[in-house]
Amino acid sequence: MNARQITGSRAFFLAGSALAALSALPAHAQDGGSDGGQGAGNEPIVVTGSRLQRTTFDAPSPVTTLGGDDLARRGVTNIAEAITELPSFRDSTGPQTQGFGSFNVGARIVNLRGLGVTRNLILVDGRRFAPSTREGSVDLNFIPSILIDRTEIVTGGASAAYGSDAITGVVNVILDKNLEGLKVQADYGVSEEGDGDRYHAAAAFGTSIGDRGHFVIGGEWSDQNGIGNCFTRDWCTPGAVVTNLFHGTGNGLPNYVRSNDNAGLRFNNAGVVYAGPTDPNGVGSLLGTGGITFDSDGNPQPFEVGNPAFALFQRGGDILPAYINANITVPVERYSVNAFADYEIADDVTVFVEGTYGHVDGQLLQTSFFSLGIPIYADNPFIPAEVRATLPAGQQAQPAGPDTLVRPGAPAFSLARMFDDFGRGYSTSAADTYRASAGIEGKLGSNWNWDGYYQYSRTDRLQRVEDNLVVGAAIYPVSNPATIAQSNAYFYFAADAVVDPSTGQPTCRALLSDDPALVAAAQGCVPVNLFGENNYDPAAKDYIYGTLIEDIKLEQHVLAANLAGDLFDAPGGPVGLAFGAEYRVDKIDVVHDDLSNLYAYFQNFGADYNGKTEVVEGYAEVEVPLLSDQPFAQALTVNGAIRQTHYKVTGFGSYLRTQVENSFDATAWKLSANWEPTDWLRFRVSRSRDIRAPNFAELFLSSASSFTTVANPFNPGQTENPDLRNGGSPFIDPEKADTWGVGMILQPSGFLDGFRLSVDYYDIKVKDYIGTPPGGFQNIINECYGGRQAACDLINDGSIAAGEDITEIRSVSLNLEELRTSGIDFEADYRFELGGENQLLLRGLATYTDELTTVAFGQEIDRAGQTGIAGSISAPKWSANGFLTFVNPRFTATLQGRYIDSGVLDALYSDPSDPGYDPTLPNSINDNSVPSRFYLNLFGTMKIGPDWENGNGFELFFRINNLLDKDPPIVPEFQFPTNPVYFDTIGRYYTFGARARF
Repeated sequence: MNARQITGSRAFFLAGSALAALSALPAHAQDGGSDGGQGAGNEPIVVTGSRLQRTTFDAPSPVTTLGGDDLARRGVTNIAEAITELPSFRDSTGPQTQGFGSFNVGARIVNLRGLGVTRNLILVDGRRFAPSTREGSVDLNFIPSILIDRTEIVTGGASAAYGSDAITGVVNVILDKNLEGLKVQADYGVSEEGDGDRYHAAAAFGTSIGDRGHFVIGGEWSDQNGIGNCFTRDWCTPGAVVTNLFHGTGNGLPNYVRSNDNAGLRFNNAGVVYAGPTDPNGVGSLLGTGGITFDSDGNPQPFEVGNPAFALFQRGGDILPAYINANITVPVERYSVNAFADYEIADDVTVFVEGTYGHVDGQLLQTSFFSLGIPIYADNPFIPAEVRATLPAGQQAQPAGPDTLVRPGAPAFSLARMFDDFGRGYSTSAADTYRASAGIEGKLGSNWNWDGYYQYSRTDRLQRVEDNLVVGAAIYPVSNPATIAQSNAYFYFAADAVVDPSTGQPTCRALLSDDPALVAAAQGCVPVNLFGENNYDPAAKDYIYGTLIEDIKLEQHVLAANLAGDLFDAPGGPVGLAFGAEYRVDKIDVVHDDLSNLYAYFQNFGADYNGKTEVVEGYAEVEVPLLSDQPFAQALTVNGAIRQTHYKVTGFGSYLRTQVENSFDATAWKLSANWEPTDWLRFRVSRSRDIRAPNFAELFLSSASSFTTVANPFNPGQTENPDLRNGGSPFIDPEKADTWGVGMILQPSGFLDGFRLSVDYYDIKVKDYIGTPPGGFQNIINECYGGRQAACDLINDGSIAAGEDITEIRSVSLNLEELRTSGIDFEADYRFELGGENQLLLRGLATYTDELTTVAFGQEIDRAGQTGIAGSISAPKWSANGFLTFVNPRFTATLQGRYIDSGVLDALYSDPSDPGYDPTLPNSINDNSVPSRFYLNLFGTMKIGPDWENGNGFELFFRINNLLDKDPPIVPEFQFPTNPVYFDTIGRYYTFGARARF
């Protein structure tokens, strides 16, 4: 942390505290549903992060609480909305960040500390919720917000308490099981631009069952309309980052040239041919412009090539906006219902049953296929006459006889093209989740509690991508007919058009082959004309496009038992003990359509796989109060917990495409201490070993990459076309994380009575973290050639010698070296009594991320401060959230401020502001900066009706997001012109609604 960062951030934090009121700190008991971890009569309850009874301020790890009353004041209709606003979280999977993808469309999955969505654990009432994706993550859409009493978030390792996945922390959603009466809600939202309509309705009912039981049921429905691409907003530009074609030749430009408002894709939907060094006066320079494109009749038109221009992008010239296919918000419809009943069958013995059903349906129009290198052969009958005249004299005539069957060597030229005129992929993801549990709980004497339960859950997720181009597992090669026949390259069959000598009409070259296998593979082929927009035969489109289908079934069985109570009295109080055991079975079955199983689509989900994980684990936790009510030790407590787990994994899939079995053991533990030297100051420290077992996708996902050539340094001068495998590896080990936490809690009395401040330092090091090799397939070869055995293990059969060909490369899941992060969390809370039953609540929360580093194949990348290019592992240096709330018994008003610190586009880049910058370096860029943003939101409620003092009657509420209509910074990257994980892309958004309770 340097002086500049401390000074600027302190200034903001002090200003934010004056503004702030964050629901993330435990609220006072009078807030009703937000009781800060106190039950009725101020009896301590079990708080997330520990299996023992305690209050949140006594917890060994930082526990952030989102209270139900505060969520209602803010008009929150999905708990994920409130969670992702916390500075320690990233909104990496949600409707505003999915506009370019195809997986889990519409899901709301949280990402704590920027370490990825798989490294935090989601619980409901202390029990694992139903997995919703093939990665095992949980979609919070399935939890009805109207039933939420509070949400507790542990921002620290909790694997000893709850098991795998809790490396960065735990989100525990606690439902209201004591609801009496009926409450309903309806609301509507719309943006300032008149789009993005959202309709939401919810209801809940609770009643007693005699004098020994209770029943609660609640549900909600929401329909979020989508918002189109960013050009629906006036701040949008076709900005891009382009590689400087002339880097290293003395033009003085850095390797990467950034433009925010005059750059884009260097091709279009009509086709582009460029002039190049080997064709200075040929096809590409036909009209003297450096390139040509085509009108709707296929006639050549000038195409201006920008400067610099390379790969996908160019600056200036005839550009196509780079983000035209990315939705600001995807449309999502969801509904869910949860029912709970308990009954005391004997004194201190209660049975319960619970059931949940939810449905989420997300849709989006995604990017179309694009290519810079579609081979066009000289005998293609669709080549415009003016273009054909530029070809060498021997290639200008179309053969119409037996010679048609022979491809004339290398392509005459390559065509660059986007395919929006054919069709954008239409991606849908529909998920249904079912969960049922039954259990029994009770007391043994006055100091011991016990419980046991069985839970079953199932998720059916159907994902489809319509209008998905069938390109084949390999781009149509120019040799090896056997490979051609097996490639299912429908597009390349259709693009390789010739004249049928028997009819004189265009046909597909493959249909005229002497090879029966190739003819069979190309059956149904219709030649496609790629010259000019919408200048194709609809039958050709039907041939080259298909519908990818992925049908996922997830099942989970959980059987668990727990016992907790007091053993004996220590000097500081009773010694607490909790222990228990759990047996869990997770299953997955993933089925695809035939072409997906052959990796044939442009948008590829992979091949079929299945898996089963059996988990047996036991845990114990003990807490010893060493001192109490002593000088300099109002309280001193130590806590220790341990969990031992055995995993048995079986399944079919991965790059091996065979049935495999594996097993491993994992131990998680935690040591912590709380010291309260006075009644207004508390210190806490913790050290833990946390684990994350590999998920099914990391174990068994099977996919392959499109054909590409690689350079083989073991066989100098050779370029080769090996099989390229992606996906999982069934023999990877669990991740192991070592976590330190040190914190202070200040609760002064006197004139500062009601003020609370916590400051917590965290340090997480994940060893053997699961990821894929960095840098792509060529880098695997280069690393192996440089002597890295882990890379050599991924080539051929695990070794390669000088002079040997490369036949296969596997970019699959590996245990990479290390993933580490550290920083400081700040939380503040202050309550003023203004008289006349009026209160002013000031709260704030901020996170400083000092480091967020991945170490893979020896390369260290610290992405703390990266707010530009979107990625699951990145975080701003500083982020903060603050609330100023005025509370009157009849109405409330809340002003929220959110701050994202300035950062960099990509941590790998270096610009002129960095020490040692040199434009000749391969990571040099002209501008790597991303400005900060501060957003204001406004919320309000008004109670009406005669019985509002007793909590009944009607309430009106409103919410205005992005009150000042602040534009996001332009942050050019491939998916969006800004980073929607951090910055608002919708603009000012209004929500109005009403509630009633009887």
